[in-house]
Amino acid sequence: MTGGRGPRLRFFLDQNVPDSIGAYLQGRGHSVYRLRHHISENSPDPVVGMTALKAGRILVSWDRDFNGQRFQQERFGTLSRIGLSGPGPSLLPAIKEHIQIVEFQMSRIPKGGRMIAHVQVGNVRFRTR
Repeated sequence: MTGGRGPRLRFFLDQNVPDSIGAYLQGRGHSVYRLRHHISENSPDPVVGMTALKAGRILVSWDRDFNGQRFQQERFGTLSRIGLSGPGPSLLPAIKEHIQIVEFQMSRIPKGGRMIAHVQVGNVRFRTR
């Protein structure tokens, strides 16, 4: 547990996710990998997704392409993701607004399953597989 705030989760932040979000998640006791420390910053989305998947991490992205059909393929069947939406300055406030429900839901992903969260100011929604 992270100081009574919920379980420790393991995140992989895509290149376009602001460092402030990574710092905030780490401040809550979560483990955060940043893409730039593990693979090339211009890696194609499938490489980013597979890297997060193989590392057993929840991908955090600010990229609509991750909603594409290629991520519906079986090889990405257990990739959990948080998709951020909205203008850059709203991303950290959106995470702060919804972090407790995100932590709760993401900590309950069944083995072999996945969860996709879409987060923006005033709205969070989840989809499971």
